[in-house]
Amino acid sequence: MNGESNEELPATLPVMVLPGVTLFPNALLPLYIFEPRYREMLEEALGTGRMLAMAMPRDDEETEVEMVAGAGLVRACIRNDDGTSNLILQGVSRVRFTGWEQEHPYRIARVERLPSREGASDDLTSKVTQLHALCARFKEQGIELPSQFEAYLNQITNIGVIADLVASTLVADARVRQMLLEEADISLRLEKLLAGLRAQLS
Repeated sequence: MNGESNEELPATLPVMVLPGVTLFPNALLPLYIFEPRYREMLEEALGTGRMLAMAMPRDDEETEVEMVAGAGLVRACIRNDDGTSNLILQGVSRVRFTGWEQEHPYRIARVERLPSREGASDDLTSKVTQLHALCARFKEQGIELPSQFEAYLNQITNIGVIADLVASTLVADARVRQMLLEEADISLRLEKLLAGLRAQLS
């Protein structure tokens, strides 16, 4: 089990492109929708499967977009009187964009699921122990962890889910988060996560 949802993915998904924002499987992402193009996109998503993809741009103009993204399901949406919306997006899967059905006013991508795989390492338990120790160091340095984070971390037994939870919660560098999102091999993802957290703590 890789911990990712078995939620059926459509062949295409509308894409929200936001700098510095990464949606990992199982993570909850609050969003404030105010741009006209994304208000239109949200209407389409709510009227169909309530799913969309969250991607990072490769440049300031958003002419190029990272081709691995997070697919998410709109779990809650509150409409505001001014036409904006507040929503909660829950990550369901890593996806790879294979082409574009539409680019304006917002992107619609053809997508394929990018499932996690176990990898060849036999020392995953040791890496998870190191990961727990690093999380404790963040707390020791006075970094406030989200409510229930430690409880969730101790309850989860799926290593892929643990890695994604820690990455989405503690990794500050958007490029590192994107690298971790792109890594399908759970063992390699753990190694890169450990390296990223150590660099952040140093």
